[in-house]
Amino acid sequence: MSSAHMDAGALSNAYMAMAQLFSYPTPQSWQNLTEHGLVDPAISAQDLEAEYWAAFELGRHTAAVPLFEGMHRGDLGRDGIMEDLLRFYEFFDVKLSESDREYPDHLVTELEFVAWLCLQEQAVAKRGGDTEFLRRAERDFLARHLSAWLPVFRKRLAATNTHYVQYGETLVELVQTHRTQLSHELHETGETP
Repeated sequence: MSSAHMDAGALSNAYMAMAQLFSYPTPQSWQNLTEHGLVDPAISAQDLEAEYWAAFELGRHTAAVPLFEGMHRGDLGRDGIMEDLLRFYEFFDVKLSESDREYPDHLVTELEFVAWLCLQEQAVAKRGGDTEFLRRAERDFLARHLSAWLPVFRKRLAATNTHYVQYGETLVELVQTHRTQLSHELHETGETP
C-alpha cells in the first residue's frame, strides 16, 4: 500500500480483497486471488489451503492463530468486543448472515463491514452528499477494532512461517494507510483524530 490518497471505492475493493484472502480458500477463490495478483500463481490452490490450515486451524511449529478479535484482546473481553461490534453493525442497520451472527468479531466480518462503509461513502459522494459522518465511522471502527488487535494478530501470524505472514503485513499496512488518510482529512475539517 502506498501512502497516496485512496478513494472510497478503491478502499472498499482493497478491504474486500483482504476479506477474500483471509477467508477459507477454495479453488474458485484461489483463481480469483491469483488473477488479481493477490496470491502468487506458483502457490497452488492446495498449497494455499494447507497454508491456511497451518496458520489458522491446526498450526505448524506454533499454535494456530485465531481469526477472532476477542481472542487477541484481553482489555474488553470477547463479550465486550462483540457487544461493541454489534452496536456498530446495528447502528448502520447491517444484518449479519446466519453464519456470521455467532462471529461478529471474525476478521472477515470486520473487513467486509469496513468495505461496506467505504461503499456507502462512495455512494454518498457520488450524490454530492456530505461523507464526513461515514469517514468518522470508518476512523472510529478502525481505531476501536482493527487497529486495536491487528498488531498482536500480525505478531502471532509471523510465528506461523506461512504465506499468510505477508498477507497480514499487507493488511496492517492497508489499515494504517486508511487511518492516516482519515486522520489527515478530519484534521483538515478541524476535527481531532
